Amino acid sequence: MTMTATVGATAGMMTGAVEGMVVAALRKLPPDYLPEVLRYIEFLEYKVTTVRPDTAEDQILWAAVEANQEYKRRHPDEELQIFETGADFLKAMADL
Repeated sequence: MTMTATVGATAGMMTGAVEGMVVAALRKLPPDYLPEVLRYIEFLEYKVTTVRPDTAEDQILWAAVEANQEYKRRHPDEELQIFETGADFLKAMADL
C-alpha cells in the first residue's frame, strides 16, 4: 500500500467515524429540532458551494490595483493632477 493510499484510507476512516458521531448525535435530539438541524446543514452546503461575491470583487479590485501599478511603472514621468475646483477639472478635460 502506498503512502497516498494509506492517507486516503485514514481520511476515509475519519470521515466514517465523524459521520457515525453526527448520526448518533442526531438520534439523541428531540424530533422538534431536526428541521433546524436540516436548515443548518443546508446553510453549510450553500456556504461550501457558493463563491463569495466579495471574493470575486476583491480579485477584480486587486487586478485594477496591479494594472495601475504597472501603468505607473511604465510612465514614471506622469504625475497626478489635482484641481482646485470642478471648473478647473472640466477645463482640463475639454483639452482632451
